This record gives sequence, structure tokens and C-alpha cells, in this order.
Amino acid sequence: EQLRKVVARVPSVIGHSFESNIAPSLAGLQKQLSLNEAQLRKVVVAWPPVIGLSFESNIAPSLAALQERLSLNDEQLRKVVVKLPSVLSLSFESNICPSLTALQKRLSLDETQLQKVVVAMPSVLGLSFESNITPKLNFLQEELGLSDGDLRDRVVSFPVLLALSLEKRYRPRLKACRTAGVDDMIVLYRISKTNISFCKSIGAPHYCCATE
Repeated sequence: EQLRKVVARVPSVIGHSFESNIAPSLAGLQKQLSLNEAQLRKVVVAWPPVIGLSFESNIAPSLAALQERLSLNDEQLRKVVVKLPSVLSLSFESNICPSLTALQKRLSLDETQLQKVVVAMPSVLGLSFESNITPKLNFLQEELGLSDGDLRDRVVSFPVLLALSLEKRYRPRLKACRTAGVDDMIVLYRISKTNISFCKSIGAPHYCCATE
């Protein structure tokens, strides 16, 4: 099943030489990150395109740049890759670095705080800052009246805030709170609840957070 998934995602893998291309790249990745067999398999199954990347030309330079930019130790780097294997295909110069710089500037994060956010929520590296992260931060700050410092502290303490959907999580829940006449900040206080549990907690119908 896993092999079928890999081939379906990257049909060109059939044309790659295992001995000359695939094996060296996987061995290099495994050694660089000290991955066990289960972790290596998880990375490849979750992100099959890694098979087509050159370790020396693509993967190694990208990992080195990411590790240096965030001052990650080896364990932290491994955690980021295992949780977000697609990071191996992202261009550090074109995608990762600009996004990190923009996020750090927007929230006035110091290096330690930026590192904490990324290690806790690696998926932030794959999100568009302009079209995904910025609208959410602006919404939370404008609608909930958060100061710059409060917004920063909440994101650092709970980085998943950056990954939740504006249209499916934040907007409908704020609307439900206002309809129910409860504190807007409950949107954040109870952010981890399921929609049904959230609606129940504010005394609203179970479908109160349903989206079109």
C-alpha cells in the first residue's frame, strides 16, 4: 500500500536507478538526520518527491541553511523534517527564508521565539505568509483587539494558531460567540475544542460553527 502510494505520487521513480540515485539519497538523508528506519519510511511515504531529489545538490544545502538560520540542534532539525517532510522540497532562498523573515518582523519575534514557533509547528514553513498567515494575524488582532505584544505572546505559547483556518475556525467561531452574546476571547481560550464541543460550551446549537 505504501509503495503504491509512493509510485502514484511520483511515477518517475520507476525510471530512477535504485543503486545510483535512490539509495544514495536516502542513505545521505538518513545519516544527516540520524533517522531510524521508521522515521525514514514516514518521510518518504508522506513526501515521495524526496526520492527524486539529489541529497548533495538539494537536500543537504537546504537542511544546512535551515539549521543555521534557526540555530537548530540536530534533534530539532530532525523533528522539523519528520513532521513536515515537504520542507525538503522547499527552496530555502525563495520560500523558507522570506517567510521566516516576514513572520519574525510581523510579530517582533527574537531568534529564540522564532525557533520555538517553527519547532513546535513546522507546517508554518509551508504556509504562504502573505495569503495565509497575514490575514489570520490581522483578523485576530483587529477583531479581538489584541496588542502587538499579546498577539506575539499567544503565538509563541501556542504556535498552532498560525495553522488553523481563518474561514473554517476563526470566523465562524467568532460569529457564534457574538450571536451567543459571550466574550469574543473565548475563540482563543477554547480554540482546541471540536466545533461541537465549542458550540456546546457557549450554549449554542451544535451546528453554530458550520461553514458553507
